[in-house]
Amino acid sequence: MATQALSKKTFASDGAISRRRINKVKLNVFFDLLLTVVFVVEMEEHFTGLALHELLGLFFAAAFALHIVLHWDWIVSITRTFFRKLLHESRVNYLLNVILFADMMFVTVSGILISRTLGLSLSLGDAFKRTLQSLHMVGAELVLIIVALHVAMHWKWIMTNGAKYLFGWLPKIAARLK
Repeated sequence: MATQALSKKTFASDGAISRRRINKVKLNVFFDLLLTVVFVVEMEEHFTGLALHELLGLFFAAAFALHIVLHWDWIVSITRTFFRKLLHESRVNYLLNVILFADMMFVTVSGILISRTLGLSLSLGDAFKRTLQSLHMVGAELVLIIVALHVAMHWKWIMTNGAKYLFGWLPKIAARLK
């Protein structure tokens, strides 16, 4: 009898877990915060040293790919309607994101090619490596500018959802203190 009651309770809690939905907005807020922190640290190699800079670069590239997967529905929707009725701002945002994606791909691939700590030992000529390293740094600076524009375009969303999910606990604490 006790075993049946335990089984029913376990089954009921499993059902409650499966009915629970993931809050995509909340997930995006926390994931974007992680991306921001890694991005800031990654942009300054002297914070971490070369080896950690290169590893963080690979981590950031994977996290950036996951960011794209999390927004895949938006990408597909805007791609389908790009030349139809679409708000001007959505087109600008889409084009900015395409440029950001291309630049991130370039910075990631060039970073892998010029890596000195990942153990790839590619036989690239010194002149080509220096040129690629210069282009990598220019591409990284361009990523910084594009990300700033991306943040500016999404500022209202960031402020609204950041306040809700990152600092939403403040009013609850203030109410308890009264």
